[in-house]
Amino acid sequence: RLVRVYHDLTLSETAHRLELSKSYVSELETGRKKASIDVLERYARVFDMPVSSLMLFAENSRFPNGATSSRKYIAEKALKMLQWIDTIGGQQR
Repeated sequence: RLVRVYHDLTLSETAHRLELSKSYVSELETGRKKASIDVLERYARVFDMPVSSLMLFAENSRFPNGATSSRKYIAEKALKMLQWIDTIGGQQR
């Protein structure tokens, strides 16, 4: 969701670009569905970012509490930046 919001796309626009249903994208964003490699590749193509970056965001939630890792640190900072952008975008609407 944060990547989509960063690109200022609605759920419908994103679903259309990904060639997926709106409900499926919603389920991905809420964590009710897991993305396949095909879906990750679609996201990477649509948002012009490497699959590895998408995986880094997803992987961040799997680290055990208290883990010290540069990958976790970077992922947390990137997520905070995207959340901040989402907040700013919501205030402008």
